[in-house]
Amino acid sequence: MAASTTRGQLLFSMMERRKKSIYIPIVVIISIIAIGLLTYTLVVRYTPPSHDSDAIKGAPEVEESYLYGSVKTEYGYAIQMASNLYQQQNGDVNIYFTNPVSNSVLLRCEIIDKDTERILYSTGYINPGEYIQSVNNSRVDNKKYDVIVKVYAYTDDSFTSEGTTELSLMLQPW
Repeated sequence: MAASTTRGQLLFSMMERRKKSIYIPIVVIISIIAIGLLTYTLVVRYTPPSHDSDAIKGAPEVEESYLYGSVKTEYGYAIQMASNLYQQQNGDVNIYFTNPVSNSVLLRCEIIDKDTERILYSTGYINPGEYIQSVNNSRVDNKKYDVIVKVYAYTDDSFTSEGTTELSLMLQPW
């Protein structure tokens, strides 16, 4: 009886080793697939923003009614722009979005409808010492919007995030 018990234990032990030897390659294959998908998502699919073709070198001259000012962010860079945003008849919004020459980051912004979270306007990036006078989207209804202006900052060599700043403003109809 002792021999059959030992033999049964040996068979059971061999079956357990086979199960383990099957699981290890499966776990390795799943891990390789997961690492590949993660790499693809983070590296291959990322497209850095493009430079805004409407960027103008220098600093804008802005009418007082736009309440143009500067905001120093918690990340150490400054944002300059109009805080009174008015839609124009052609769909433009004069934003005077400025990246001060003193900054060492690239900036871009989005104007987002606070209620629907729909992006109404978006810019490409601008270099320090550049500004964008206006952004256009002729499909935006001529009405008053509560908006969030999201400003994204990037390093100029790798487009690594240097922080995102949100400003709550009002977009006025024309």
